[in-house]
Amino acid sequence: MYRSIKFRLALLLFIPIFFFVLTAVTQQNTISSNLHKMTNSLYETSFKANDLVQQADRDMYQALRDYDLLRLAKLDQAAYDQIAKDFRDNAQQVRDRLAQASDILKKRNLLGLQDPDSKRTAGDLLNEFQAGIEEWLKAAAANVESRSPADGEQEIALAQKFESSRAAVDAMGNILSRYAESETAGMKNEMNSTRTITWSALIVEWIAIIVLGLLLIRYLGRSLNRAVNKTKLVAAGNLQSIPDGKYRKDELGQLNEAVDTMIEKMRGLVGKIIDNTQTVSASAVELSVSAQESAAASNHVAENIQEVTSQVELQATISDESSRAVEEMAVGVQRIAENTSAISDYSATASEQVDQGNARVQTLRVQMHGIYETIQSLSQIVKQLTDKSEQIGQITENITGFANQTNILSFNASIEAARAGEHGKGFAVVAQEIRKLAAGSIESAEVISNLIAETREEISNASKFMDTTMEQAEKGHLMMSDVERDFAAILQAVKQVTVQVHETSAITEQMSASSEEVSASMEQSSNTAREVAGKAQTVAAATEEQLALMENISHASEQLQHIVRSLKESVSQFKL
Repeated sequence: MYRSIKFRLALLLFIPIFFFVLTAVTQQNTISSNLHKMTNSLYETSFKANDLVQQADRDMYQALRDYDLLRLAKLDQAAYDQIAKDFRDNAQQVRDRLAQASDILKKRNLLGLQDPDSKRTAGDLLNEFQAGIEEWLKAAAANVESRSPADGEQEIALAQKFESSRAAVDAMGNILSRYAESETAGMKNEMNSTRTITWSALIVEWIAIIVLGLLLIRYLGRSLNRAVNKTKLVAAGNLQSIPDGKYRKDELGQLNEAVDTMIEKMRGLVGKIIDNTQTVSASAVELSVSAQESAAASNHVAENIQEVTSQVELQATISDESSRAVEEMAVGVQRIAENTSAISDYSATASEQVDQGNARVQTLRVQMHGIYETIQSLSQIVKQLTDKSEQIGQITENITGFANQTNILSFNASIEAARAGEHGKGFAVVAQEIRKLAAGSIESAEVISNLIAETREEISNASKFMDTTMEQAEKGHLMMSDVERDFAAILQAVKQVTVQVHETSAITEQMSASSEEVSASMEQSSNTAREVAGKAQTVAAATEEQLALMENISHASEQLQHIVRSLKESVSQFKL
């Protein structure tokens, strides 16, 4: 299944973010749950219920104080009525507070809590307390309303009843305190369990992230090393690298495939260049030999023309030797015709070879242009990898910023936990663990940033090697343009030689016809001699032109051989 490098790196970066968010949400839910339990158990249940019972006990003492004043002190009617009213109000507050405490315990299903000392439940103790207090209040209220004289024994019995009913207050306080301690221990156990689960999940997460990161870095390093090694071999002139048998479908796979394709094309192109240079070299040697033979033939023609001129001069003065001179001239003309025919053949062969060389140079130029375009495409791919690495570096900086913000939040949470005092110790421990996780996240982000920097440096080295290859390809392209221009000049010179050879052939044919006429008619020998002398001068001029053309051809063939040697030196650095 196709997975791009960008997708894999993004996955490697976003997985820690996901788990960080999941951990934060879990911790927040745990803290909220503990705060909710703390609010319900310690305040609304234990503290509030215990406070109501204590306030009811306090109100009972105030009612007892009012009762003692009413029974023992001498009061006027107004003071008596006021204290009696206070007594009734305190008695009603006792009833109300005990009723509220009973409702809280009933709502929280805590009436079944048992005192470990007396083995009595909270519901029994509360009912006993309410019943005893209600009995004492009714007896006291009856005495207050009747204003009967105080009876010592009766008052002592009523006081004992008051104290016995209060025994349940201490037991209730003990039950609620033990309940608060039990709930606190439960919350601590739950927080420890949550912390253990969180650490386990984070350890598994980081092991998975490290394994995935190492695998991805190993894959990136291997792929880039293969591409860099191949480009180094190409830069050193070695085209013998073996292509990979299989390529991945991501960017690095495409890069390796493009490098192998480039090397394969360059290997074929350099091979063709070597073959064509050998052919061009052989053609240049043949052209040089033909030019030398043509020069020798031209010199021979010039010598024959000089001989013909001498014979014509002798024919004008010595008529007896004219016949022999004409025969010698005929032989010379025949040699000229043969040499001219050979020169014509050599010129035609040279023209064909130059045409073939020009066509091959055109093919080489097209192939060099194709290599240049392929290298440019590969350089563009390397630039795209550089841009993507910069984007990944920016994402890593964002992760570092998130971790710093998490560290600040954990610091604020520690401050709030310190304000909460004893009840915030568990929350402070959680805040400290979050701050440690944030520090670990910052260190991991720095490790990823360093790995991405190393990857970017390797991509930069590959880009430099590609620039060197592009410069060499451009030099080869310019050299092929010079070869093309030199071949065009050689082709033009060969065509001019061919035209001159045809003219020389026509002149020799005319000289042969003139020699036959001289042989047939000696009477016209003087006229014929003058005509032959004029034609000999024309042939001499043509021969001189032919010699000049032969020199041009020889010079052009030397330049061609020099170009071929330079081309061989350029391609000799490549190993096929």
